[in-house]
Amino acid sequence: MANIFELPNNFIGKEDRERLESFGGHEISRGRSSRWHWSKDEEDNDQFEIYGGLYGGNRNERCLLTIARDRVHDRFIAHGGHGEEIVSGALDHVMALVDNHLAMMHGEPEN
Repeated sequence: MANIFELPNNFIGKEDRERLESFGGHEISRGRSSRWHWSKDEEDNDQFEIYGGLYGGNRNERCLLTIARDRVHDRFIAHGGHGEEIVSGALDHVMALVDNHLAMMHGEPEN
């Protein structure tokens, strides 16, 4: 008999995980963040976190934002480090606006 798995409600698939990890690497290479990390929310759903704050010897690293999936509404949602919603929609749209958001936080002109 086959084993049955119960996946979290807002499961992020392998392809989207790889895209998010690549995006996190892009932000690190641009100097906008220091690292990325996978974590779980209170309901055991995956969320992608981007950290920063190691600039110029400053060791006060903090979570800049999280990206999670809302399967019910078929969208991804990015929240800022204080829990405020930054953007929601298709993953490509979310990553593009988060890229602009991090660029502005880092003092770069808006694209």
